[in-house]
Amino acid sequence: MFHALTHHPDLTQAQHRALPHVSNTDLSTLKNELLGLSRQPNPVALAYGTHFHTAVLEPPYYARTDERGIKWADLETLARQVRRQRYCRDLLYRGQAEQSYTATHTATGVGVKLRPDLLVRSRAGRQLTLIDFKTTSSPDIAHFLTTIEKYDYDRQAALYLDVLGATRFLIIGVQKKVPHEVWRVELTAKRGLIEQGRKKYNTLLRHHVRQAHDLPQVMVPAATAEPLALAA
Repeated sequence: MFHALTHHPDLTQAQHRALPHVSNTDLSTLKNELLGLSRQPNPVALAYGTHFHTAVLEPPYYARTDERGIKWADLETLARQVRRQRYCRDLLYRGQAEQSYTATHTATGVGVKLRPDLLVRSRAGRQLTLIDFKTTSSPDIAHFLTTIEKYDYDRQAALYLDVLGATRFLIIGVQKKVPHEVWRVELTAKRGLIEQGRKKYNTLLRHHVRQAHDLPQVMVPAATAEPLALAA
């Protein structure tokens, strides 16, 4: 499905973003364009997520900035909650954080890039697990599970698994509000979810090619968002 996989071990987050390849976030933007949606990312939320990931994954590089709107004390509480959780602590100890990769989608020739939060290889080297940390406003894990398809986490999981040839994809959901619970969800254990995500990213990569070559494409109204998301 992908070839020319290349590891870029020394790239910073800013350098990764500057790569001319297509990211999972770019696919979300394209999806919104196809559906006629004008969703603009919240800059405060984006900054919060970036600083949270730094505090969890690379604490020596974490520092408060003068950015407005970020509740630093809350962010640091969440990061501590994750790092003191026994399962997460073990993953963080054994894993590689914030590694950049690029590859080429064989069917379309589109170059893609990804930067998993954490990669953990089994001691025998036979399994590669990808871990993604998500902060959430969900009141409980049942509600959090409903956000998997809503936010296309299935597409992200399928894309990352296929590019890296990984065996497992875990989401660590971190509840923003008290009691700040930490939930572990293995997407690869959910029947049909990865195949659904695979169909999503393949569809969007084909749309990306059409757009890049100015080929005609049908604009899909917002009411048909789900059929587009699942189209093969």
